[in-house]
Amino acid sequence: MSARRHLPSARPAAQRGVVLIIALVMLVVISLLTTLSIRSAASSESVSGNVRTTEMATQAAEIALRYCEEAVLQLESGTVTFTATPTILDFSTSTVPRWRQAVTSTWDVTGSDAFVIPTAYVNSGATDTYKRRPECLVERIGVINAAGTALSTTSTYVITARGFGPEVPAANAARSRPKGTEVWMQSTIEIK
Repeated sequence: MSARRHLPSARPAAQRGVVLIIALVMLVVISLLTTLSIRSAASSESVSGNVRTTEMATQAAEIALRYCEEAVLQLESGTVTFTATPTILDFSTSTVPRWRQAVTSTWDVTGSDAFVIPTAYVNSGATDTYKRRPECLVERIGVINAAGTALSTTSTYVITARGFGPEVPAANAARSRPKGTEVWMQSTIEIK
């Protein structure tokens, strides 16, 4: 008879669950990194959007400033090619210049002194980039003596312009204060 040898059976080692714990920790770390990268991308997109909106409002203010400067030059030369030009306001020695007065008393009121730039100079094409068109205000600077008396008016002008971002709604009938991005620019022109 042959004797059978029985080898002791190898018992499986007791599982300790270390691999499972490491896998769960790695999964949590990867999830956190993914969440942070998504938040970072969303934040970057938001910042880029804000920069774009501000840049567009700056461009609108620049359009208004250049339009009104050219209108002043045309009015001074007597050769006006624009279909609409701003009214040139004379600076009064008894008051603060209109551009420095409260926005709600000069710019954002019905019958405002602000000149709204024609649509053709701001929006072109099938879509309107700007719902609220840019505006400007032109004031002639007077020569004032030491006593504060106006001696004469000069050919020096202060032009103040403001542009709005594409998110700002069109001006309503009461010309309420706009809500959104707003950029102001100013220049002085002296014509000799």
